Amino acid sequence: MSITRTTIHEIEPAPPIANWPAPLRSHTVQFYREDAFLLDEISRFIGTALGAGDAALVIATEDHRAGLIQRLKFKGLNTAMAIKQGRFVLLDAAETLARFMRGGQPDPNDFSEVVGRTITQIKGNAGGGERRVAAFGEMVALLWMDGNGAAAIQLEQLWNDLAKTHSFSLRCAYPIGSFDGHDDSARFLTICAEHSGVIPDEGYTSLATEGERLRNIAELQQKQQAHEALQRTKERLEKEVAERKEAERKLLASERSLRELSSHLLRLQDEERRRLGRDLHDSVGQYLAVLKMGLDSLKGDMEASGDGADTRILECVALAEESIKEVRTISYLLYPPMLEEMGLKTAIPWYLEGFGKRSGIKTKLEMPAESIRLPRDVEVAVFRVLQESLTNVHRHSQSPSAHVRMQIKDGTILLEIKDCGKGLPKDFLEETRESSRTLGVGLRGMRERMRQLGGQLELSSTALGTTVLARVPCEEVRSA
Repeated sequence: MSITRTTIHEIEPAPPIANWPAPLRSHTVQFYREDAFLLDEISRFIGTALGAGDAALVIATEDHRAGLIQRLKFKGLNTAMAIKQGRFVLLDAAETLARFMRGGQPDPNDFSEVVGRTITQIKGNAGGGERRVAAFGEMVALLWMDGNGAAAIQLEQLWNDLAKTHSFSLRCAYPIGSFDGHDDSARFLTICAEHSGVIPDEGYTSLATEGERLRNIAELQQKQQAHEALQRTKERLEKEVAERKEAERKLLASERSLRELSSHLLRLQDEERRRLGRDLHDSVGQYLAVLKMGLDSLKGDMEASGDGADTRILECVALAEESIKEVRTISYLLYPPMLEEMGLKTAIPWYLEGFGKRSGIKTKLEMPAESIRLPRDVEVAVFRVLQESLTNVHRHSQSPSAHVRMQIKDGTILLEIKDCGKGLPKDFLEETRESSRTLGVGLRGMRERMRQLGGQLELSSTALGTTVLARVPCEEVRSA
């Protein structure tokens, strides 16, 4: 906030007053709305001291110093002579502040040295003894308007401390409009408490009669009551907002925890599938293979003996062979070894071939011709989305065919699974877009896998079929 230059219009000249009633030590604060009102008040304050032969110290902005000199000259005071005598000193507020401000706060020792020494000098120049010093300062106003209210209050306190060792009558000044912030009320009262007297702005001092002033005080009291009520309402609303934010924070933390748990469970699921697949293949599968070998040997012995038991042996051999195939299929579906060894380029065609045989659904595959490898977690996520999507096609769509397309565009893996079945109900499709609470475990798992990798899962459906589109960002693509 800047303090603008005020143009002086019509000011009635007044003769200097021979003596002034200000006490030897006082510290008053002047509030104002217009610069003209402030300059009128300060010119009377300073002019009275100079007219009585006393000393005056003004620490103000350049505009206010110029306006004050004009008014004092208009009152008939010889300011040039007073300045020459050294009993009238004018200092720039910002420059004076810079002489004792340290780290955004006034330094007590430097302040005492700068201001205290100046007061002592001008009083001596005025004749010392019983000569008084009238001081006007707006350094505190500059600090306040610069947003450093704490430093302004501290500077007021330093003036009070200085008054314990130096005799002067000080008047500070603040624009009343600078106290319109939400948090200014308490500091305003603190500033008032640091002064021996408070002079209200021109809106109050211009009232002519005691009755008008009493009515004005009553209006201010009513406004204060309304302000306090609003303040209580504000505090209550702030408390409610804080409580709601805390509840939202806890909810977000809970959701984050659940997502982390979901991610951990999916990783455990993949690891468990891999372990079960290997155990079925390496243990149960091997036992069945040994069993079939034994049955084949026994079958040869029975054929040689000719006792007719070879038919039952053949049945056992066939059952053992089917068991081996089923165990191998289950173990590969749990975790295809070629997915880890050779990647999606081999695992997807293998899976589609087995899916077509088991389900009777014809599949068509489009994927890059070159052999590529992706990070392990990306390959696992893409394969699981493919696996779950085709399982849903088999269970729900009644589609005779499925089209699978995989491509890489601009660092993103795109996997699309499309069927030509009966499609999804419209209300179910809308629910899946609005909330994951209505989703099945399979679809929720696919979306969670995509989310963990920063990807997306899109589901669309019409009467002509359903399409699942998975997008996974992946910049780490290497040739196999």
